[in-house]
Amino acid sequence: MVHSRPWYRRPWIITGLVTAALIVLLFVMPTPYYIMQPGSALEVRPMIQVEGSRNKEQGAFFMTTVSMREGNLLAAIISRWDSRYELLPRDQVLVEGEDPVEYERRQKEIMKQSQQNAILAAFREAGHPVKEKLLGVRVLRVLEKMSGAQVLKQGDIIHRVNGNPVRSPEELIRQLSEKKVGETVRLELTRNGKTLTPKVKLGSLGRVGGKDRPGIGIEPVTERKIQTEPEVTIRAEEIGGPSAGLMFSLEIINQLENGDLTRGYRVAGTGTISPEGEVGQIGGIQHKIVAADEEGADIFFVPADIRPGDSNEKKALRTAKEIGADMKVIPVKSLREALGFLKKQGLKKAS
Repeated sequence: MVHSRPWYRRPWIITGLVTAALIVLLFVMPTPYYIMQPGSALEVRPMIQVEGSRNKEQGAFFMTTVSMREGNLLAAIISRWDSRYELLPRDQVLVEGEDPVEYERRQKEIMKQSQQNAILAAFREAGHPVKEKLLGVRVLRVLEKMSGAQVLKQGDIIHRVNGNPVRSPEELIRQLSEKKVGETVRLELTRNGKTLTPKVKLGSLGRVGGKDRPGIGIEPVTERKIQTEPEVTIRAEEIGGPSAGLMFSLEIINQLENGDLTRGYRVAGTGTISPEGEVGQIGGIQHKIVAADEEGADIFFVPADIRPGDSNEKKALRTAKEIGADMKVIPVKSLREALGFLKKQGLKKAS
């Protein structure tokens, strides 16, 4: 007769179960956080093609990225000792009612808007022909708890409010801000090529200055068409967010002028760009400094701190000092300032 021991008296089974439980706990169990850490410094030249450009760059322009992912328990523990791991509460990353898939879609749309801004800023700064036609306000996302969710759909393009044209989110917000919560507005929009005129009751988007802010409950983006001469193509499909704007504009101008603004340097940077060429603040600047340093950048353009609460410049300078980076950190308020700095640089000497 063979006597078999119960499973709970077999050490290898107990060890395996404990190991499996630890793996689930550390790697699989969700946490209410996202983890941000250094991403990559990516050369922008392969992403951009200005028709007819034949210029050669001795150096290179680099955009910088951060790595953003849903946090697990292990990453949360590591973040307490490793400054490369930054723990962010989910509500600082996702907007209300948004899931990770919608977040990725929003980041891709923001990148598209950033590319359009970069083209406008570059062509205007370089004095080349560019036309911008504002087509309306596209619905990127509908807020489920608002009345607009009953009549609006993602992809709708709003053209008018009560007969008044709206060509940008700013115009839409301005017109709605003149109304009161509970009022009804008539929209004119297109959906799949068809014109619709639904009525929407305004809800509250929260209180500002002691008053309810009226809205229809959408996340709006500008729908526009840009025509340039020569034509510009940007391919950055796998990258999201607005922070490559400045570096895109610099590369576009470099190709437009068939010159070499790099002067042989490895020029990295970050910053949003407006159609007028203004450089704006971004997130994760300390991680982008690390990514640029690891890529061997000589120069790093960072948005200057010009408004109360701005901190990109201060954080970038502090991080560069902490990690012992050799690159020059250059704060800029505009595309023109960045161009001015580069044009003053002599050619990089071979080492």
